Amino acid sequence: MPSNDSEVTKSQSDIQESSKKIQKKAGHWNQEEHESYLRFLQENANHSKGQRLFKRMSQIIGTRTPSQCRSHHQKFNPSKPTIKITQTRLLKTKQLVRLYMQKHKVKDEEEE
Repeated sequence: MPSNDSEVTKSQSDIQESSKKIQKKAGHWNQEEHESYLRFLQENANHSKGQRLFKRMSQIIGTRTPSQCRSHHQKFNPSKPTIKITQTRLLKTKQLVRLYMQKHKVKDEEEE
C-alpha cells in the first residue's frame, strides 16, 4: 500500500504509460509478418548479425519484439544450411540401431 501521494501518482502514471505501449503479438507468425522478415533480411544482408539487428527488425515488422524476431530468425534463417534426412538414410539408421540392440540384448542375456 503506498505511503504517500507521490507514490500513488507514480503508480498511476506507470499504468497509463504501459497502456500506451503497442501490444505485440504472441504465437505463430502470419504470412505478412514472415514476408516482412524476409524483405528485411534481403535489405540488410550486409549488416552484422547482432542484437541491434533484431531491434531494427522488430521496429520494421511492428508486431513482434526483438526477442521474437531473434527466435524466428533462428528457426527460419534462409541462409542457414539445412540437412534433410532422406528415407534411405532413415531406414539405414533404423537397421543399424536394430543390429546394435540385438548384439547388446544377446550379451545381456549371457551375463544373466
